[in-house]
Amino acid sequence: MASEAKQKSKADSTYYYFKSTPDHIAKNYVPKKIDPNSAMPTQTARAPVENTTGSTWNKIGTWEEKDYSKWAQTRLKALLVETQCPAFSTGELKIAEVTKAEGDATILFLRGKKRIGFEMHLKAKWKGKVNGKDVSGHVSIPSFDSDDWPDDIEIDITAEKSDENHREARQYMKSVKSNVMKQLEIFYNELQKK
Repeated sequence: MASEAKQKSKADSTYYYFKSTPDHIAKNYVPKKIDPNSAMPTQTARAPVENTTGSTWNKIGTWEEKDYSKWAQTRLKALLVETQCPAFSTGELKIAEVTKAEGDATILFLRGKKRIGFEMHLKAKWKGKVNGKDVSGHVSIPSFDSDDWPDDIEIDITAEKSDENHREARQYMKSVKSNVMKQLEIFYNELQKK
C-alpha cells in the first residue's frame, strides 16, 4: 500500500513525470540519414576583422601583449636628464642623473583595440649652485602609473641638507615640476605611438 501511494505521488509530480511528444508531432523529428552526395546549404561569409595594430599572426586581434619595459626605463632616464631647469637670480640647477628607473610598460592589443599600461618608479639626482655654494637633492616619482595619468602623479623634491642655500634650491626645484610633467607627457605620447 505504501509503495502504491509512492508510485501515485511520483506520477502526480512534474519532477518525476514528463509528458512525451504526441506521435503525430514526433514523426517530424525522426533522424534522417544524410546523403554525402547532396549539396551543402550555402553559408553566409563572415566579414573579416582587420587588425591594423597587432602582429600578422594575430589577424583577428584577440590578445597580444608586447613588453616595452626596457625601452621605457631607458627613455625615461633620457627625458628626465633633459628636463629644462632655467637659471634663476641666485643660482643654477639641473637634473644630473637618474638613479632609479624601474617598472613595467606594456602595450596590449585586445579585440582589435590598443591599450597601454605602465607602472614605473623613478628617482633622479639634481645638483647645482646657489649663491656660489654647491647644492643637491633628489626628485622622486614613487608611482608613475597609467591608471593615475595625468592627474594623480606625485613628484617629491628633497634636498640633501637643510641649510639656507639647499632650502632655496628645493623651492626652485618645486617650480620645475611642470617641466618634469612635460617630459613624462612626451614619454606617454611616444609609448602610445609604438
